[in-house]
Order: sequence, then C-alpha cells, then structure tokens
Amino acid sequence: MAESLLATLILLPVILTFVFKSNAATSFLALCGGFAVITLSGGDIQHLIGKTKITSLTSNDVSLILLLVPLLLTLLLTYKSVAGGSRRLLQLVPALCAGGLLAAVAAPMFSDSLNTNLSDSQFWKQLQNIQSYIAGAGLLSSLLLIWSSGFTHPKNHRKKHK
Repeated sequence: MAESLLATLILLPVILTFVFKSNAATSFLALCGGFAVITLSGGDIQHLIGKTKITSLTSNDVSLILLLVPLLLTLLLTYKSVAGGSRRLLQLVPALCAGGLLAAVAAPMFSDSLNTNLSDSQFWKQLQNIQSYIAGAGLLSSLLLIWSSGFTHPKNHRKKHK
C-alpha cells in the first residue's frame, strides 16, 4: 500500500504535465511555494481555521490543501503552454522532481489518514535519502528551463515624426 501511494504521488505531476502539456518548471516552483507556506505559517492558518468553527478540517487536511492547490492550479493554468518535442521532454525532469518532492512531503500526511505505515517501506527510505537531491535538481532544472525560455520585454517603438 505504501509503495502504491508513493508511486501515485510521484507520477501524478509527470502524467498531468505530459497530458496537459503544462509547464512543469513553474509547477515545481509553485509546489515549493506551497511547502514554504506550510512550513512558515501552517500553524497560524490552522489556528485561524479553528477560530472560524470549521472543525472538520485537520492540520493534515490544511497542509495538503496548501501543498496541492498551487501545484494543480499551476498545471491547469499553464495548459498547452509547452509545445515542441524537445522542450516537452525537458519538462519531464522538473515534473519528476515535483512528484518526488510531493511524495516526500505529502505521503506522511496521506499515510496518517489512510493508516499506512511508511517506515516499513524500502522505497520510502530511499526517497528520504535522496530528497535533498530531488529538491536541488528540481530547482536547478526549473530555473534553467525558465531562463532559457527567455523573457519578453516591451519594445520601445519610437515613431519618427517629420
């Protein structure tokens, strides 16, 4: 059960990126932003939700929402933004890294609600050992893809008057 959960979380961004032809580089960065929000202000958000009388949400639910919504929304908003064979294949690197990071962060939250023990899984142990490499490779590949796509600058068209 643990291996299937991890495989699903890892392959979800890869499949969505390939099917939607989405920009995986920006979705990896959106996932990192969601993780930063969980890390820095997840407790404050949970406290705020507790004050609004929404008692059916647990802290894991709030964390999963803050993690998954930016990733999925970015994949949907960048629908068909990547065209071409080689650029589309290059998007699979940050997509795979996004899946690995998603599995490393979200799997413990899912395993609590699904009553799955991840610590017995050899796949989980290997994922824990390489999670810093996944984050580094994902960031580097995302930034390189964004930088190589170029930035559009407004052209300064000056009209010459006679």
